[in-house]
Amino acid sequence: MNNDLKKRKRIFRGYPKDTLKITIADAKVINEENAGLSIKKRSLGKLWGVSIRSSYYTEKVNNMRLYGLTDAKRDTEIINLTGLCKEIVDPADQGQLSRVLKEAALIPVPFKQFYELYDSKKLPPYESIKRLVLEKIKIITKDTIDEFLQIVISNGLFSNLISEDGDDMFVSQLDNNFSLSGKVDNIDLSFSEGINNDVEDTDLPMNKISRLDTRPTLLPKTNQINLMYFENSRIFEIVKSTLNLLGIEFSQQKIIFGESGFDFDFIKSQSELYSIFILNNNNLNSENNKYWMHIGMVFGHLNEKCIFIDSKSNSNIEIDDLDSEVLKIDDDNISESKLLIILRLLERNIIEVNIK
Repeated sequence: MNNDLKKRKRIFRGYPKDTLKITIADAKVINEENAGLSIKKRSLGKLWGVSIRSSYYTEKVNNMRLYGLTDAKRDTEIINLTGLCKEIVDPADQGQLSRVLKEAALIPVPFKQFYELYDSKKLPPYESIKRLVLEKIKIITKDTIDEFLQIVISNGLFSNLISEDGDDMFVSQLDNNFSLSGKVDNIDLSFSEGINNDVEDTDLPMNKISRLDTRPTLLPKTNQINLMYFENSRIFEIVKSTLNLLGIEFSQQKIIFGESGFDFDFIKSQSELYSIFILNNNNLNSENNKYWMHIGMVFGHLNEKCIFIDSKSNSNIEIDDLDSEVLKIDDDNISESKLLIILRLLERNIIEVNIK
């Protein structure tokens, strides 16, 4: 059998793997059996009836985090429930429960984007929904579309974001406080699973702008960024995820470094566009003088509107001006890397901050 067929396929979802209803049930176990107090990781595994080393435990914690019910990760020893979670599992009244269920259902960015697509509209036939979601929500793929729709529609019915009238379903009008409207509020800097098939750690770190009445909103100022890269890598996926979260459209251009170097006619054609050039390329010898000479020429053409990004582990940049210009990120620290990318986008006036 082909070894490739034996490999477990890792899927980057960017959204919870279970429904909100199931995830709330997992959180209620903590609230009911431990009076809502902090609980040790091992004790939680026993309450859930799963091994803390299993993927089931990791998925349950990830789901709770992605819905805003906890800040814990797989390796967190003491698990706490967030204020939002406590309002859900022990609401003061039905009005509060209705509000916080909608809030939790809208926290995962792809879910929020779905409800935005059909705000105040009747849901069309299933195949039409699939086509529009695959076109508009970039993080969703043909491999995940059916799972995604099952979860997001189930969540909508559970939270009353979606109502039923016979065989028809309608998305409710979204409250302005929840509407994306071209902005990104409550930016979730988390990954629910491995970034690509080579990544083994499914519990990647996260950072989330806290729930505040007044908070910064990041507004894209440009319609599109040209994303250039050598190969699929962790850094490539981090950059794509960050742009998706910010609502910035981007094109992808895989760059080939052949016998004659780069296609400079193409490089020159990109000089008037905002670009991100990801330098890391594990298939190239980073000490190759020809490679660095050509990278220097690329830098000369694109430096004014281009953000160069490389891995911190690459300390072999041979061009001083480029070395000082390149944004070095740690592909093992997802949260920090995303924040650094956002800061660089701010510095280049590609996005702006609006204080609400």
